[in-house]
Amino acid sequence: METADPTSARVLELGCADGGNLIPMAWYLPKARFLGVDRAAGSLATGRAIADRLALSNLELRQADIADLDPASLGLFDYILIHGVWSCVPFAIQEQILRLCGACLAPQGIAYVSYNTLPGWHPRSMVRDFLRYHTRLIRDPAIRLAAARGLLERLGGAWEGETPLAQYLSHEIEELRHAPPGYLSQEYLEENNQPILFVDFVARATQHGLCYLAEAELHTLFPSTLSAGARALVESLEDPLEQEQHMDFLRYRVMRKTLLCRAGAPKRQPIDPMRMREFAVSALLSPVQWVDLTRTIPEDFVAPDGVHFGVTHPLTKAALLYLAKVYPDAVAYPALETAAIERATTAGSTHGCVTQLAEELFSLYAHRAIRLATAPETVYHAIASRPRTHALARAQASAHLGHLATARHTVLDIDPLAAQLVQLMDGTRTLEELVAELLVHLAHRTARAVVKGQPAALPQDGELLAGCKHLLKLFAQHGLLEEPREA
Repeated sequence: METADPTSARVLELGCADGGNLIPMAWYLPKARFLGVDRAAGSLATGRAIADRLALSNLELRQADIADLDPASLGLFDYILIHGVWSCVPFAIQEQILRLCGACLAPQGIAYVSYNTLPGWHPRSMVRDFLRYHTRLIRDPAIRLAAARGLLERLGGAWEGETPLAQYLSHEIEELRHAPPGYLSQEYLEENNQPILFVDFVARATQHGLCYLAEAELHTLFPSTLSAGARALVESLEDPLEQEQHMDFLRYRVMRKTLLCRAGAPKRQPIDPMRMREFAVSALLSPVQWVDLTRTIPEDFVAPDGVHFGVTHPLTKAALLYLAKVYPDAVAYPALETAAIERATTAGSTHGCVTQLAEELFSLYAHRAIRLATAPETVYHAIASRPRTHALARAQASAHLGHLATARHTVLDIDPLAAQLVQLMDGTRTLEELVAELLVHLAHRTARAVVKGQPAALPQDGELLAGCKHLLKLFAQHGLLEEPREA
């Protein structure tokens, strides 16, 4: 459906925590307006400190309970975001969320709601019940979390066997052992966690004047990844909602990221891959080995998170190689098509079907391997003699968040040393001067640290220099640098 231009949209996020989602949006989209609501004063204080440092006049982080929000006083929004909240609040608050979406969505607005789903959460509920029972007498949240982690460690080999349930539970335990503290606490230890069938969620949304539009994870809309028998079952159903519910059963789906719109809002069906020509594309996918641009054969590309994607058509391979070279730039589709044809032709390819290029790129987009933007964008990613990180990166690093928001709204995890480097990169120091200051910083920190009863060893100059060079390339690749200002 036709939606508002994100660069000038009005956005509401319910349950915004410290504003980690909205602050980068507000910084990158100064003409858009953002309102984040949360009841946690501590989290909001962290976000407000960062927003104040960046002088974000287009962002408000408001302390309020969702139950107390008045739709009339909020106004209309082009986009409403509710992530990691809906399943973890009581029924009455869930209804209030849907009521707010129904009342506050602009005529062409979209609401994004994530929620835990059945049947996938049935076996997870076994683990949740076990953790809650084991920690039922502990009131202190930190001690309770530690006790839950201790139980997970001891459960490592508890469910042994070849049955599907035993294998599932063993995998779930292993995943939870490495889960972030906030996720483990909210999903497995808090009182409320109410997974729901997809069709029941849609029925409740419908009661508030909302209509199901699609899923943010587009690839889940299609039965092509199912077995032949499962696909035949799904395709035999006429009702699209019933098709999706059946796919949830067949895939044992645990979570949805649903897009809702106003009932009656005009929508296009079916999805047309050729509409990608109206957008700009960005991607950071690396080939696993040398790429053959002359033959239509499957080859592997890998994303930064380690996920592999098979790509077959020579034009698509050429397009991905080009996008990786200019990343994080967003390239207008016609320009990308031209670059792909030129690269493939130079390599000797005679396969120039642009329809296949669009279809394969759409499949990659549906699997979130590539990103689309409403307009092309060139991001500064040169490494100057005196490199400078942009203000958002320095503000997030100084807040000790442990991560930075990239130019493509992904998360780049950083350790304390990398955070210190980000803060020092204000355009006044050369690489060698940055390394020297980091060594001083490390010396002060090491003087107070004890590792297994012995003073921690300082890295050698060469090691630190190599590490800083690597980080500089990483920061440039993710659009965290800006052109140094003239003295």
